[in-house]
Amino acid sequence: MKELVAIIAVLGVFFAPVAAVALIVWFYFRNVRRRNELKAEVYSKAIEKGVELPADLFSLKMPKSRKNVWLNVGITCIALGLSILLTFVIAGCLEGSSKWSISVGLMGLVPFVLGWGFLAIHFISKKQERGEQE
Repeated sequence: MKELVAIIAVLGVFFAPVAAVALIVWFYFRNVRRRNELKAEVYSKAIEKGVELPADLFSLKMPKSRKNVWLNVGITCIALGLSILLTFVIAGCLEGSSKWSISVGLMGLVPFVLGWGFLAIHFISKKQERGEQE
């Protein structure tokens, strides 16, 4: 029974991210298909009524506010990295300095450093925007 639990745990660790990505891709393409169906419906109704639609009706996209996206991602990555690092290092200290726990905790440095990189991108792009405006 313990072997079965171990096998399921190992497979779950490897297949959970794959399943998450598959779900995200599925929802994305379902949304794209639904949007295309709605466009086709608008076109067909316009043709039935004899109304002429502008050529760029669906090509106009509303600008999205992405002003602070790198700031948000950077802060999130820093918080995630710190939480992983602190969780496993504290757990390792409570267990009596378990080496695997501290080693896993050090993997929290990856999102932590990525977060600082995203923050750097945010501030560099802000500086460039200010330079272009002047």
